Amino acid sequence: MDQQTWLKQLSIAFSQKCIKSLDVCFDNSRISQAGFQAKKPLNEDKTVFLESPLGLIIALFDGHHSDELSDYASKTLPSLLFERIQKTLIEQGCTMDEAVVTSLIQGIEEYDRWLIQDVIDEFPQKDKTDWSDSFWEDEREVFSVLGWLKEHPKFQRARYAVVGTTALIAFIDRAKENVWVASLGDSDALLGQKRDDGVNWEVSCLSDSHNGQNAKEVERVQAEHPGEPRVIQNGRVLACLTVTRALGNHQLKTPYHFAKNILRFIWPSPFPMEVLDNCVSPPYISATPVVRHHSIQPGDILVLSSDGLANELRNFDEDNKKKLIISLSLDSDVDSFSENASWSNQLGHKFILAQDGDNPAERLIKNVCFGTDLGKMAEAVNPSEEWDDISALVLQL
Repeated sequence: MDQQTWLKQLSIAFSQKCIKSLDVCFDNSRISQAGFQAKKPLNEDKTVFLESPLGLIIALFDGHHSDELSDYASKTLPSLLFERIQKTLIEQGCTMDEAVVTSLIQGIEEYDRWLIQDVIDEFPQKDKTDWSDSFWEDEREVFSVLGWLKEHPKFQRARYAVVGTTALIAFIDRAKENVWVASLGDSDALLGQKRDDGVNWEVSCLSDSHNGQNAKEVERVQAEHPGEPRVIQNGRVLACLTVTRALGNHQLKTPYHFAKNILRFIWPSPFPMEVLDNCVSPPYISATPVVRHHSIQPGDILVLSSDGLANELRNFDEDNKKKLIISLSLDSDVDSFSENASWSNQLGHKFILAQDGDNPAERLIKNVCFGTDLGKMAEAVNPSEEWDDISALVLQL
């Protein structure tokens, strides 16, 4: 088989596993989205953007244990946050900064509480239910309330509470002068801005990494659970979950008997009973995001990417990882960054150059994973071992 035929076949195979879109909105800003699913049966990452008179929200949700909550949150949470920002501005008469920060934090926390309250409210006594009553140890009683199958609406709503997703949500004001990023989990938000020389770029990280690899997060979780030396094991909360902050996963947030007698039967349960037996002082997972603010201007570029992309760059230090991601998202040649040659050598392949009308988010994923190396591309589209989902959202202001 000649190289051109092989390349064509690989490109078709990649496209079949890559969900992508390219849109222009928000006063001619360009938004590109791409999600690559290598070997998993479905892509648990979801990217979305939503525009309103207030501004623009772009968001990335990286689901774990399924795509149910990441998909649901991507369709419901951004609009709720817009409504909350508007309401806060009107009722409290505060500044835009105060309204956005308050609304993002409280809106995300309230959304997470609503996920589990929606389950509790299905039971006759609601919050007054005695979950330790032996009556609820019979799973048939639970199913009689919530239904037996995922196709049942009540059961599906309960699934949103037991599976989980990270959330990375950026809000840009209508004047395109400010961006606020709320992070919950371990996806990355990076802002690229040209320096005064008009050539070089400054890259800022607008997200926090909430996982068992972040020493500050580990220290926070351990401080909240004194006397539990195994609260973080092998970089995971209770040895089972990488992230320390997320939407959902209410088995690790709610009282023991509710998790054991109710949520455990919302099958398939993400956590085995031995994990729930160690939940002596919930919550172990937080739904409180960290919000960062940064000034922006025309020509800036904002990139949101899931941890699957960062995993492919695990041999890079944080500074070079950030610069590389911004470099590979630009429409100009990647030579805009002087480190380009060393990055290519470190990855072990050459980069695909930008072309008119291409999708920067898709190009970013390709260049991180295989670039022009057809052998690596073949491995990516038909991997010998499981890859994490890789998603990116690129906003060119």
